[in-house]
Amino acid sequence: MLCQLRSLGATADELRGVYLTFILPKLMYAHPAWSSTLNLTQRQQLERVQKRAFRVILGPFYRSYEDALTCLSLPRQATRHQEALEKFGEGLLHHPRLRHLLPADMPLPARATQHQNRVAPLRAPHTNWYHLSVVSTMVRAINK
Repeated sequence: MLCQLRSLGATADELRGVYLTFILPKLMYAHPAWSSTLNLTQRQQLERVQKRAFRVILGPFYRSYEDALTCLSLPRQATRHQEALEKFGEGLLHHPRLRHLLPADMPLPARATQHQNRVAPLRAPHTNWYHLSVVSTMVRAINK
């Protein structure tokens, strides 16, 4: 899609808008459910999709992926997934009807201060499955 629009004369700003509107939501769809279980190869594949899109958007002005990230003012996919997971976890923590989805021994949300880094306790994982689960990953993200 981006290549076709580029060949039709779309500008970099228009292509960036198309990427943010049509392609990125496909990459981020339901990510809290699956992002914690991605292996390194799958993460690299998602990053590669974004890198390829940036190459098309910037055309001959593309120098490197890092330069493209700063030029287009967009974060890496890994950063975007982590931020969205933290936001989702915070939303669950503060939502009165959905809070039951988090572990029962999590304290009620308190205003974070400089002296209190932990928002929620994390049980020691008994299995690798639990360690990679969405809830465990979300609690770790909230505590960071």
